[in-house]
Amino acid sequence: MTIQRSIFMLAGKDLFDPALPIYVNRSVEDYNITEHRHDFLEIVYVSEGAGTHHLGEEAFPVAHGDIFFLPVGISHVFRPASTSPQHPLIVYNCVIAPDAALQLLRSIPGGTTLQPLLESPRYRMYRDPYGEFHRLFQRLHYEYLSDQPGRETALYQGVLGLLLHLFRLDGKSEAAGANAIVPNGLETVISAVHSRFEQELPAKGMAAIAGIGERQFHRLFLKQTGMSFKAYHQNVRINEACRLLRTTDRKISDIASAVGYQDMPYFNGLFRRKNGVSPREYRKQASS
Repeated sequence: MTIQRSIFMLAGKDLFDPALPIYVNRSVEDYNITEHRHDFLEIVYVSEGAGTHHLGEEAFPVAHGDIFFLPVGISHVFRPASTSPQHPLIVYNCVIAPDAALQLLRSIPGGTTLQPLLESPRYRMYRDPYGEFHRLFQRLHYEYLSDQPGRETALYQGVLGLLLHLFRLDGKSEAAGANAIVPNGLETVISAVHSRFEQELPAKGMAAIAGIGERQFHRLFLKQTGMSFKAYHQNVRINEACRLLRTTDRKISDIASAVGYQDMPYFNGLFRRKNGVSPREYRKQASS
């Protein structure tokens, strides 16, 4: 006897505002959420924790940095690895109506190049090795919750940024294998940045870890990540500060010190440049 799973249909009209076919949220996954399929496109980013993503008849272990692009109709649900509130599985979701996504791409020069991404009937899985997608999603989520002038424009811009990033990841996947030696060296550096972000990390020392000269290191790091080594190190620090602001009640000065900044005016200015708001405003927004 075959047991039929209970799968419900989630409609975009139940999520979208009447004039905006985009919905963005940050969700703590649990066992009360039911497996579902939907009539919209969905981009999912695993922000924190670990667990399993059930996709149709398949299941995949997930952790921070996993990305999924889900077409219309496929059933899915996340299950956390632990039910402990100390180890939550947290995901960002970006939902957009298919016709709105298609119209967005057709409205800009060269946008139709990305159209195959929308039209594919299969799901896609990606990794976010450098944290760039995480930053895009954090910014998109902030804009969705805000009531700033130009909110709608910012949201469409944010969705376009996500789609472009996924399209480029598809291209990198197809070209994988070429020039593999240098990326492996940079992967070691990037791992060091993420594990020792609170420390001063001179570019000269990082170049030595990668096994290349300092000038070549700067050039290849920029080519591989789209930003300078200094900017990348700053982003990792500020992302950790964001996490601590969301998940703890530690003093902002303690958080600044924990991520490597002793100069509070510098930290506050850098945080505002990266996120558009001060640390205090960010914490207030995240808790609302």
